[in-house]
Amino acid sequence: MRLAITLAIASLCAISANSYADALDLPSSNPKTAPAAGDSLTLGAGLAYVPEYTGAKKSRVVPVPYLERTYDNGIFLSTMRGIGYQANVSGVNLSAALSYGGARADHKRNIFDGSDSLKGMGDIQGAAQAVLGASYQLGTVGLSLGTTQNLAHREHGATYTLGASTQLYTTASDQVGLSVSTEYADKKHMQTYFGVTAAQSATSGYRTFTTKGGFTNFTAGVNWNHVLDKNWSVHTALGVSHLTGDAADSPLTKRTTSPVLMTGVAYKF
Repeated sequence: MRLAITLAIASLCAISANSYADALDLPSSNPKTAPAAGDSLTLGAGLAYVPEYTGAKKSRVVPVPYLERTYDNGIFLSTMRGIGYQANVSGVNLSAALSYGGARADHKRNIFDGSDSLKGMGDIQGAAQAVLGASYQLGTVGLSLGTTQNLAHREHGATYTLGASTQLYTTASDQVGLSVSTEYADKKHMQTYFGVTAAQSATSGYRTFTTKGGFTNFTAGVNWNHVLDKNWSVHTALGVSHLTGDAADSPLTKRTTSPVLMTGVAYKF
């Protein structure tokens, strides 16, 4: 499960923290589907405190580099969102992008990647993904719907995300927002990330576990965007994700509720 649920900036997230940072987006209510605002280049860096993998007992601090180039015609190039196109059609913000993600290592490769709790489960290879999204502002509430579809490794399945966000406090220099979301995963995705086959059971020691499609998590968070000047801004987000269904029942899941913290600074040219 990769928390494809949204909370406010183009989330400054590393691949290892991908799913969680999505739940902690920072300046637009939904950066994955926000319309282009002219040519711009944004560079950022920060830190995130996230679980070693979805459902892990241990958490770690990971670096969060960020770069995004947007164009007037709607095209964007982003370390977070991938390569894609966004547009506003009758008030609905739409986006489509080609991205990469989904990798998971079954051992601790370094302080930023992998987990020894997954020994014997085998690595999950990353794959090219199509990321589609739509968002709509309904009064003070922003609604979003998105999906991530694996193009390679189709056996990894797909996820679908529904989210809502609202601004709690807004001034010229500070914006504080609240977001909630949930993710649904198909059977293939659930089995890949939460299931345990007979072969995996023999090598890892975990009991066999067969999954079905269903909701994987519910996420809520608060984000704060502080504008320092016309170029610099600081983004901080705090959230919590609660696993549910087969994701919570999986023998790989050591903790069903996990906190996530992210903070970073960005410079917009």
